[in-house]
Amino acid sequence: MPLLTEVPVHAFEHLLRLNRVNNQAFFLNEFSHIFKNPLNSIQLASDLLKSYTQDINARFDELSDLITELPLCHPDLAPIQSVLADMPQVIQGISDSAFRLNLLVSWLSEFTGRGAVARSHEVDLNGLISLCATMAEHQISLHTDSFTLDLEPNLPVLPGNAEQMLQVVLNLLMNALLSLNDRSCAVIFTTSFDPATGSVSMCVQDEGVGIPIDIFPTVLEPFFTTWQAHGCMGLGLTVADQIIRNHGGELFIDSEPGKGTSVIVSLPVQ
Repeated sequence: MPLLTEVPVHAFEHLLRLNRVNNQAFFLNEFSHIFKNPLNSIQLASDLLKSYTQDINARFDELSDLITELPLCHPDLAPIQSVLADMPQVIQGISDSAFRLNLLVSWLSEFTGRGAVARSHEVDLNGLISLCATMAEHQISLHTDSFTLDLEPNLPVLPGNAEQMLQVVLNLLMNALLSLNDRSCAVIFTTSFDPATGSVSMCVQDEGVGIPIDIFPTVLEPFFTTWQAHGCMGLGLTVADQIIRNHGGELFIDSEPGKGTSVIVSLPVQ
């Protein structure tokens, strides 16, 4: 007879969520693998079609010049030339769509731990922030009209796990967006380097609801969340804080209820 272990209801709900995330990662990885080659083929086909259209346009221009010099009656080429004139925009639309879908597939690879970021042992913090902003472009547009990246150029590359740091940036971005009351509220990402301390800093500042004083001491505890309605498990800040600590850094939170929150991450270059 199998041994049955009774799991408390609240713990089982968390296990269900974790299992769902694991299943999603499995199928997302398969999704990216299936779509990569067809999208590359579409991109190649659009490039070839663009080249062919340019050649056909050139031939029609030559033909137009030729037949206007002949005394014989000639067909009206205007309708055909009108269609050809619209083709570059149509082809560019196909190419742009394929490019964006290829980006999506690349992002899914990063999410499932099989992309270039997952294999990197160096952390380009500005690059990760820019990647996250592109990955979350739709969510950003849903939550705010004021999203700003103020990234210090030539930021030193950090030693560490790029895939884990990607999770940190995504977690902090998600928290900032979910805290906003309306689209007029801003989110600002800034980075800086302090040669005196040899540390790189990242600040995620939002004009959201802020953190109530009574729950502030518990925000880093695992599974604590006030955003269950958004599907959050309460692991974002916990995971981010631990990753930062594993990289020899520190995470600070400064929040004022009703005015917003700033999360500051400090990481050593060496």
